Amino acid sequence: MKRIALLSLITLALCACNSNQRDSSPSLFKDGVQLRQKTVAVDADHAKVIMKANGGTNPVEFAIRREGDPDQRLETLGTVMDTGEGKVFNWIAKLNQTVASAGFKRFPQLEIQADPGKKLTVSSSARSQGTGAYYSCGPVMSTFSPEKAKVYLVEFQFKQNSSTCGQQVFDVTDPAQRIPVEGVGSGVTPG
Repeated sequence: MKRIALLSLITLALCACNSNQRDSSPSLFKDGVQLRQKTVAVDADHAKVIMKANGGTNPVEFAIRREGDPDQRLETLGTVMDTGEGKVFNWIAKLNQTVASAGFKRFPQLEIQADPGKKLTVSSSARSQGTGAYYSCGPVMSTFSPEKAKVYLVEFQFKQNSSTCGQQVFDVTDPAQRIPVEGVGSGVTPG
């Protein structure tokens, strides 16, 4: 019995060491209970990048790669989930957000600061398993060069056909306008 337990621990340790991604996503052990995600302010020297999901309620994992980073593996930032804000009663959306954020570390959006002029690659994928149903789409990737003092929205989009998804990048510096960023691969992919 002790040998089996020891072999299991060794196997888990080896699997954890052999990852092709870095993970800086929040966890209950590292960050404790969080009722809201960490926010980032836009300033004159950096860009702000917001990552969200739209069109479905499955959790979406986001990861990034920054140009010039010595470690070019993707860095997992965390998981977002559309809580239904604007689609269901406000109190239901707030309850969904509180439970998802505090318990599962799934936030309505993730935010990062980005260096201007350096390419940023954003990867996203959605996976979930329920009672007899399994959903998987992605990863989809977009690469763009942020500009100083701008705000960008990277949106994972669930398509009408449940087996496809996409990702689009918008300039949302003016909150009243969503301007698509030119030359960015949307990465629509079948599941």
